[in-house]
Amino acid sequence: MSFLFPMVFWIGLPLVALPLVIHLLNLRRQQRIPWAAMEFLLESQERSKTWINLKELILLLLRTAAIALLVLLLARPTTRSGWIGRLLNRPVHHLIVLDDSYSTTDRWAETTAWKESLGAVRDITDAAADQSTASMITVLRFSEAEVESEDPRPAIFRRPLDAKSRQELISRIETAQPSDTASGILPALRRAAELASLQPAEQDLVVHIVSDFRQHTMEELDTIQQAVASLEAQATEVQFVRTVRQAHENLAITHLAPASGIRAAGVEMWMELSVENYGSTLARDVVVELEQDGSPLVAVPVGDVQAGAKVDRRFRATFVGSGAHWLAGNLDADAVDLDNRRVYATQVPEAQKILLVDGSPKRWESYYLSTALAPGSIKSGWQPEVVTPKEFSKLGSLYPYAAIAILDVPRLSADDLTRLTTFVSDGGGLFITLGESIDREFWSGEAFAAGEGLMPAPPDLPTQWLPSRDDSEGPVADIRVVDHPVFGIFRGERNSMLSLMRINYYYSLKRGWQTENTTDVKTIAKLTDGSPLVVENHFGQGKVVAQLSKVSPDQGNLGSWTNFGMNPAFVVLANELFGYLANGANADHVLTVGEPVRMPLDRNQYVGSGTISRMGKGTPYQATLAADSTTEAMAIVSEPIDRAGLYKLQIDRAAGGIETRLAALNPEPGEGNLQLIADATLRQKFASEQFGLRYADELSSEANPSESNWTEVLLTLLVLALVAEQAMAYACSFHE
Repeated sequence: MSFLFPMVFWIGLPLVALPLVIHLLNLRRQQRIPWAAMEFLLESQERSKTWINLKELILLLLRTAAIALLVLLLARPTTRSGWIGRLLNRPVHHLIVLDDSYSTTDRWAETTAWKESLGAVRDITDAAADQSTASMITVLRFSEAEVESEDPRPAIFRRPLDAKSRQELISRIETAQPSDTASGILPALRRAAELASLQPAEQDLVVHIVSDFRQHTMEELDTIQQAVASLEAQATEVQFVRTVRQAHENLAITHLAPASGIRAAGVEMWMELSVENYGSTLARDVVVELEQDGSPLVAVPVGDVQAGAKVDRRFRATFVGSGAHWLAGNLDADAVDLDNRRVYATQVPEAQKILLVDGSPKRWESYYLSTALAPGSIKSGWQPEVVTPKEFSKLGSLYPYAAIAILDVPRLSADDLTRLTTFVSDGGGLFITLGESIDREFWSGEAFAAGEGLMPAPPDLPTQWLPSRDDSEGPVADIRVVDHPVFGIFRGERNSMLSLMRINYYYSLKRGWQTENTTDVKTIAKLTDGSPLVVENHFGQGKVVAQLSKVSPDQGNLGSWTNFGMNPAFVVLANELFGYLANGANADHVLTVGEPVRMPLDRNQYVGSGTISRMGKGTPYQATLAADSTTEAMAIVSEPIDRAGLYKLQIDRAAGGIETRLAALNPEPGEGNLQLIADATLRQKFASEQFGLRYADELSSEANPSESNWTEVLLTLLVLALVAEQAMAYACSFHE
């Protein structure tokens, strides 16, 4: 094993020779005087000289050893484990894997988990710098490990610990801040293993994993154990340094977004809010304070929230005037501040454009839909535009439309189908109705594309619905719906309105379509015999809802298909449907920390460049925006952003000038769950000769955790040496 001695050892080492020097000085003071009685004693001493000299030599050695042990005790030497250390005094590389996820902002008393983490890094650095051998430091933050890179080396990599670099490193560490990410331990361990593979053979590697070790971050315990074992195969030691001793209470706003519905200037809309209690006790009388465009709104009372439970609330909001708007919810301060605030940002139009492509013979499909969406002089927030299939082919960009309806259209050209597919993939909404005008081969072939296309299911033949019912006791519904935002009007007591909706003809589906690639397809409305009537498909970032019948009650070749357009509930149903479809990527710019801001744009109106900056308090941020070249559709995109908050985008317009938009980045829900994994679980799962578990607040009073401290051993040896010295002094008659 290799001993490590601080400078105090080398300063005190000459004191070991002090007993010998005193002995030699005493010899010089002696003078030989002849004396008869003494001659007899000298003759007697000569016979026992060997034994006396041996005892005096032992006494001298004991006194020398006592001084040496005292010097060693003051020097507090340490040893590094490892068989090669017995032969060579090897340099040590300390790899610190530092948890900087936002759970480390956990606050209690006068400290935080992050402060404890920085203290642990400082203590490890100090202890490493005090070693007599060369030491170096690497600091890998969890958030750095989350970023994909060909170069695994972090910003602080293999820094030598001399006096200057040590002070610079500590200053840099003390000014560091935790990230707003929910970065986990597993990517950090894997990146650490990559760094370990770069370790020179002539150096020892000690890995310190500094984290709060929350329960939710350790769910993949077996996989984490494998990653730690991979590190142990390359390192001398792997130390877990825990920064938190107990979990603290914490509430979080985990959701803030509009319910399905219209988003337009001056039109009231419903917002949804969720508050989750990550603590172990009941949270009483919780209130969320609202803020809109910088002005306070009426607070939302959430009430009591049970431990581990989530409570959902709805409230009304209205954005006055078109343009960029934002709305935020805030909770009172608790252990973690970041998840006490959630922001929603949107671009509110004067009215949302809806494109109705009508292929029915007399355009009745679009008539009933447009009337339901924009009934006369009433401000609904919708602006329907009706075109024929031929006119649709001549249209330019589809970006201005929040949703598109393809109503009894026979077929679409390949170019039109591609444009429509891109529109939906980028977040647009699509509604399809099928009547006698359609080309079944197209809709079950190119449009369905064996489950890969826009059409959620392949239609087969028009089928007459012949229900077996007795209306003598009141109307019986032809249709059953699932719990879905589109069918909110049919919930509860209002369900009687569903019985007034009649169906006469619909398209049955080709047999076996469920066995194809339709994992994202759901049937949201059925006939009472179980036949699908309305099917939904999440396609890319957008949604497709297809009704296998018509909405208008007009008389076709087969007669009237449905009475939907005449039903009083149809107005509400149509508004809910398009509110649901329009709630896509084009409507809201709410993202999670770590994601890039990506905003689809109209090529005819924008040039694909601009800037983005962070608004309000906190870490400043400013960067340029560039056009996304990875997709056919026009979009502007930023680099991934690792700070939560409200961001302002200044987008360059093709005609000159700048348009301002907003985007909100919120922390990932769940990181504020402060429940801890038990120490016993960690020790049991990672038990090995190379593994150790310590708390950050213990490191300042310990030697370097990568080393073994000899203080207790040296103290014991010193006491034994002093006792032996006294005994030998008596044996030599020096105390008589």
